[in-house]
Amino acid sequence: MKKNRKRIFALLSAALLVLTLAGTLVLDLIRQSAASVLTDQQAAQRWGGESAAQFSCFFAAGRGYSPSRIPSLERALDEALTEASLSASDGARLWYHAYSTELSLYAAANRDSAVLTVTAFGGDYFLIHQPLLLSGSWLNPGGGNLGYIFLDENAAWKLFGALDVVGMPVTLGDEEYTVCGVGRIPAGTAYDEAYGDAPRAYILLDSPAASGAAEITSYEIVLPEPIEGFAQSMLEKQFAAGDSTVVVENSARFTVKALWEHLQNRRLLGVRISPVVFPWWENIARVTEYRCASLLLCEIVLLSAALLTVLVWIALLWNPAGRAMKNGLSRFLDAAEDKYNALTRPKKYRDG
Repeated sequence: MKKNRKRIFALLSAALLVLTLAGTLVLDLIRQSAASVLTDQQAAQRWGGESAAQFSCFFAAGRGYSPSRIPSLERALDEALTEASLSASDGARLWYHAYSTELSLYAAANRDSAVLTVTAFGGDYFLIHQPLLLSGSWLNPGGGNLGYIFLDENAAWKLFGALDVVGMPVTLGDEEYTVCGVGRIPAGTAYDEAYGDAPRAYILLDSPAASGAAEITSYEIVLPEPIEGFAQSMLEKQFAAGDSTVVVENSARFTVKALWEHLQNRRLLGVRISPVVFPWWENIARVTEYRCASLLLCEIVLLSAALLTVLVWIALLWNPAGRAMKNGLSRFLDAAEDKYNALTRPKKYRDG
């Protein structure tokens, strides 16, 4: 009878071990898949793999970064990389960046008109953010493209009632632009929550319709990371994180280490002190970050259950280990009881 009980326990515990390990693997795959969907968080991987890093800086409205400071920032970064003995081969680049802000502008086309949420950007914005093209091409930096506009599908449907509208004119404010491409709105719960229903468009920061943009609210950069912390130390010299500036390391935010730190600070996640308003892509990343951290917590619980099962097996199959575990548990319970009694004893008796 005793042998049958042991056999049944062994079978049940083996089944539990298999289920917990399988569950951990499934959760790990889900977590990695959720992070891999965010292509704008993987610009460093596309650029230089593990030898590159990606950072984002977000500024509060009214305390942003003037576009006129960008040339001096570029020189400072080039000098810092040169001092670190990092150089690019002929025709190549060591790093790139993008800077942007959002405007609300009235737009009109041959079918309809609408107020668009317009991202005015400089630098290689579409090297970082790569929406799926429905027609045409992304908007690239350069003076020859100042008269072009890139639409999302909401804006294309609203203004034209169609998606294949490359080459069509759009009046933005008092200026006429030509559509260079139309991008698909990413699907998914996080995007539904953060992207919103507003029709969106993209123009260059130097174009006439963006002349009212006195500051940028987002700055993104991809640069070399020969040793851990190199890129961050460079940026900290240029942007001081504080109440009006938030600096995020995109390339490492979905690692197990970063997600574990996120879990440790979860009690503060609902606390909002900074006046910085994040753009939609950063809000999506933060929602995904929270979900991935929750999945990691579930993985840890399942792995702990698997480890406990293995320890029970060892205790049952190897008598010395069983006795050691039993004695250790007994000592732990005795110590816990003594501590509890000490804490609950009336104060006047504690010193005695």
